[in-house]
Amino acid sequence: MVRNCLIDTYAKCGSLEDARKLSELMGDNHDVFSWSSLIVGYAQLGHGEQALKLFSHMKNLGIKPNHVTFVGVLTACSRIGLVDEGCHYYNVMQTEHGIVPTREHCSCVIEG
Repeated sequence: MVRNCLIDTYAKCGSLEDARKLSELMGDNHDVFSWSSLIVGYAQLGHGEQALKLFSHMKNLGIKPNHVTFVGVLTACSRIGLVDEGCHYYNVMQTEHGIVPTREHCSCVIEG
């Protein structure tokens, strides 16, 4: 839990390299919270492609995304102009993952 908080703090402060290094030190102990912190951090700081790669890797490991994960994914799509992909993720968020879109999710899609 402490590592997740540190990853989130580093990501929010713009220290993505430190967040990534700490994440790597966790080895296989990543959970949806550490992944989401990285994805949101990369997306908000303009590294949308990297955020989407992290999301894909997270899913390949069998980790189920949560509502925060999708904020990061939708932000990433919006920031790099992937409107169709953002709409796709917005739609599957509820149909495949059972996550009801919030205002925050909607604003991420509208920004695109």
